[in-house]
Amino acid sequence: MKTTWLEYNWQLDGAEAYFGVELSYYRKAPDEKHPLLCYFCCETADGRALTPADEKRIIALAQKCRRRTRLQPAGFVQTGNMRQYYFYTASKEEYDVLKSIAEKEKRLLIRVGGKREDDWATYFQLLYPNEVKYQTVKNREQVKKLHSIGDNIEASRRINLHVCFRTEPQRLMFEETARSAGFAIGSAEYLSESDMPNGVVIYRISTLKREDIDSVTVRVIKLAEKMEGRLSYWDCNIVPRSVRKRI
Repeated sequence: MKTTWLEYNWQLDGAEAYFGVELSYYRKAPDEKHPLLCYFCCETADGRALTPADEKRIIALAQKCRRRTRLQPAGFVQTGNMRQYYFYTASKEEYDVLKSIAEKEKRLLIRVGGKREDDWATYFQLLYPNEVKYQTVKNREQVKKLHSIGDNIEASRRINLHVCFRTEPQRLMFEETARSAGFAIGSAEYLSESDMPNGVVIYRISTLKREDIDSVTVRVIKLAEKMEGRLSYWDCNIVPRSVRKRI
């Protein structure tokens, strides 16, 4: 994949979902030359979860769509037994090509649809990651680095969350809210060269398993947003993996 392509986990309608998105469109979207949204939905015929073989076939179908059209691939969403791709295009003829590809597929059920979407709402509101979603991507990267140097990611430890605000009153209000939400409050930090110089470290005990660390960072970001603040980063001590004794 190109470096501008991002894949991440999130939820859709309360269920675990896997997202892919082309980040490079963000600065130039919405593109008035491509106002039509097309979706290309692939799912298993018997309702079972997608297997690696299914995913490989779906990716091949998506690549065929790209080769035979001038569609702008915005991204996809995958849940359970289906993966749905989203494309933006300039003409209805491209939509007809998608229908032709779908009609020839025998192993998977394919549904094709579309609508006019001048504001690219699907791209901005569904596919492109907001701050909360993107933090989960950064969580994956940080946990992967810690695991690579011997950290036991399933072990609980203190997570240090560094949060910053424009003003001291905002920071103080956040501290009270965070304390009520179950976080321990640490030292204040002053970041003289930052646009948000009033920082504080708060703590939470957690493992580094995906659902645990994501839950912590999502909660902090949402609390900080109420006071126009942001989560700068988090860190923690390394908990070494146990070394098995030789018999």
